[in-house]
Amino acid sequence: MSPTLAAGLFLTLTGLVALSFGLYALLRGGRGQRGGIGPFSERGIHVIAGVRITLIGTLSLVAGGYFLWISF
Repeated sequence: MSPTLAAGLFLTLTGLVALSFGLYALLRGGRGQRGGIGPFSERGIHVIAGVRITLIGTLSLVAGGYFLWISF
């Protein structure tokens, strides 16, 4: 297995996991929970984290697709 193919598979899998976790944080995270950090509510913290994780997942998925595309 070439390193490019291995990196593409790893980044694609990582991107899918990060996307699912980020979307879960956006859609469900923080609802019905009390607390927070400073002026941010628990829901607000989950929204910030969900957006960040979703962006990272998207970038990983795109990079993985690129590595898979150039390896074939």
